[in-house]
Amino acid sequence: MFELIIVCLVQYFAAYFCLKSSKQSLEVTPVKSFEDYFIESRNNR
Repeated sequence: MFELIIVCLVQYFAAYFCLKSSKQSLEVTPVKSFEDYFIESRNNR
């Protein structure tokens, strides 16, 4: 069980540092409707 927690933490920190190094936003936008899952519907607004 402890190994699973360690693996999850390693993956979390790897993703975090990857996003930070690429200067991408870490901001999360909430999903309000089913159409928000599709990129095309977000670009049309």
